[in-house]
This record gives sequence, C-alpha cells and structure tokens, in this order.
Amino acid sequence: MAIKLVPDLGAPLAVTAVDLTTEAMVPNYNEWIVYGMAALGYLSGWMGWGGDFLKNVGIAALPLAAKRVYHRVRGGAGASSRLTMRRVAAPISRYPAEPFQPQFRGARLT
Repeated sequence: MAIKLVPDLGAPLAVTAVDLTTEAMVPNYNEWIVYGMAALGYLSGWMGWGGDFLKNVGIAALPLAAKRVYHRVRGGAGASSRLTMRRVAAPISRYPAEPFQPQFRGARLT
C-alpha cells in the first residue's frame, strides 16, 4: 500500500503546525485546541465525514491529547500550580512602617 501525501503526511504536519502555532500565540487555549482536533478527527471518521485527512488529524492529535490528559490527572504543570498554596508576601514585622517623608517621622496614630 502506497503512502498518500495529503492524508498520511499532511495531517500529522497540520496537527504539528497547529499545536506549535497555538502554543506560541494562545497558550491558554492550546490544550483545548488539541482536544478539539482529536475529537474532530475521530468523530468525523466515525461519521464518515472528511475522508482520510480528518481521520488522520484525529489519529495524529491523539498522542498530544493523551499526554495533556495524563499531565492534568497526574497533577503536572497545569494542575499543580492551582492546587498548591504559597505565601504571597513575607509577614509584616512592624506596623506602621517608617514613613518615607522625614517631616512625618514624629506623627503618631491614635
């Protein structure tokens, strides 16, 4: 069986180009675009739409989508930053702090 240029080579190249482009331009939506490409490809293959090209888009996007799901479930870069709690600032040791202007150094709060 011969390799067809557009469906067999063009679809993985298109998925790679879309992934790299969205990662650089809209990184917040990159994960969802990868999920969409995989879903679109498999849904179109199941429904018989789009021919081999869209089916191969889903096949080429599945490893990317599976990797993103794995990192989200495992608690990788996307999920761990939301779940961890960190100190925002060092504790204030002295209140009120020294005023910046020297003319207000003798003022007291009552």
